[in-house]
Amino acid sequence: MNDPCDSRRSSEGSEQDGSEPPSPAAQTIELDVVHEAGDWSSVPDIDNIIRRAAQAAATEPEAELAGASAALALSSDEHVATLNAAYRGKPSPTNVLSFPVASGLPVGSGAQRFIGDIVLAAETVAAEAAAMRIPTSHHLQHLVVHGLLHLVGFDHETDEEATRMEALETRILATLDIADPYAPIEADSEE
Repeated sequence: MNDPCDSRRSSEGSEQDGSEPPSPAAQTIELDVVHEAGDWSSVPDIDNIIRRAAQAAATEPEAELAGASAALALSSDEHVATLNAAYRGKPSPTNVLSFPVASGLPVGSGAQRFIGDIVLAAETVAAEAAAMRIPTSHHLQHLVVHGLLHLVGFDHETDEEATRMEALETRILATLDIADPYAPIEADSEE
């Protein structure tokens, strides 16, 4: 797994060092989306929405997701609660779970590295979006980006880690025209 504090960038190329930037094909991620459980019908064209979020993350150099592959399961609160209990000792649903592969396994002849699995809980994602008064699709895209970043070693256990991860998420989401998910929610004002 990549060290989130590691600032390696030598393979990317830049105008400063005279090398070519990566090709658009090198800036992609392969994402296998599985519809496992839960009612996701409130998000039309969900597979495309998920893939757009993943591709936005893959084009951000700091995320180090280009050339990776991952699996994403659209699931239910019930299933996520079972997984959360088994793997984290927390017998309740959560919005997203990430299961990283230790070092990124090469997959197929293209030598893509498989970075892990993400599981999303339909009911929790919808309830959180409603509470934040944002489209469910925007919250879903945020959680896809969040889950992918966890797969490559980003975390939010300390304030420093959280600041770095949240800034990266916000930058990626801005490319999708999604507002900063960490900005304070403005209260409705009565006139």
